[in-house]
Amino acid sequence: MVIFLDSEEIAKILTVISAVYPNFKVDGAGIMNTTWHALLKDLDYKHASEALFKLLKVMKFPPTPADIIEMAKVEKLLNFERQEELKIESCGNPRLSGGNAGMLSSD
Repeated sequence: MVIFLDSEEIAKILTVISAVYPNFKVDGAGIMNTTWHALLKDLDYKHASEALFKLLKVMKFPPTPADIIEMAKVEKLLNFERQEELKIESCGNPRLSGGNAGMLSSD
């Protein structure tokens, strides 16, 4: 189940950005929160926050909503690939799969 970003989570994102980039000012009227929410609302918080922290580590300037969206797509894809790898690995491991799937019988 995907839970999309709400305005409180957008406020958290903006607060984190302003903590890292002192010149990044969040307006008191909430226009920035409303605008960023309109742009990022289709993301889930997990991927958006993972994307944000990766961007904050490498960007000299504050990320834009487009930067976060692009990185969130990458994060979502990487998470999907990791889940698929775990499924494949668990097929051959009886401790992970709960059975003998993928195991050769000595019979």
